[in-house]
Amino acid sequence: MVSARDAARDALPIMIGYITLGLAAGLLLVAQGLAWWWAPVWSLVIYSGTMQMLLVPLAGTGQPLAAIAASTLFVSGRHVFYGLGFPLNRVRDRPLTRLYAIHAITDEVYALLASRDRAAMSGRYIVVVEALSHSAWITGTTAGALAGTGLASLIGERVELLGFVLTSLFVILAIENWKAHPDLAVLLSGFVAGGVGLLVGGSAALLSALGTLAAALITLYAWRVHANRAPASRGGS
Repeated sequence: MVSARDAARDALPIMIGYITLGLAAGLLLVAQGLAWWWAPVWSLVIYSGTMQMLLVPLAGTGQPLAAIAASTLFVSGRHVFYGLGFPLNRVRDRPLTRLYAIHAITDEVYALLASRDRAAMSGRYIVVVEALSHSAWITGTTAGALAGTGLASLIGERVELLGFVLTSLFVILAIENWKAHPDLAVLLSGFVAGGVGLLVGGSAALLSALGTLAAALITLYAWRVHANRAPASRGGS
């Protein structure tokens, strides 16, 4: 796991997935009425698949910066912890290269690198895996945005039906998460948070829903920790 060829071979499955999902993200962007060139710009700077797709309706409807920041924290905050297990010490190039290596960490790239022998990985291997994956995402989103723009020009109007892409994505994610971790309390917390957002409405809807969800999950976690400790305390006494 030293050469660029090794990196290209290992990154190929990620690249295929990123191009496919990127097409949907690009289509969603133009369906919201944004210019196609926002796709490569966001893909280069933001580079967070789910957050990038979520940002489209947030930006398109003029949501306040606080709501966008809170959404980013909830959706992509986990990336902060990836650095704890990321083999950055293997990247001994210039500071800009190391900064890019940090910027280009994604779920799939992290999973790939975490499954490899850290001692056998070179800095070139890591950076090439990240660069190829990033390039695939930029290619996919740009192609999707251009295709959506061309389709809109062909039929003479904006293809708003493509906006359902984001809803479909989160429905699928919710179903898959339920299959892996069926937790009725968490599910009900999500429904309550959604209801609060609908009741509040307007520009504060998303922020209030996220705040409610955070409070509910923290309360649920604290209650479960306390409930698990109580029997142990009684047993010890």
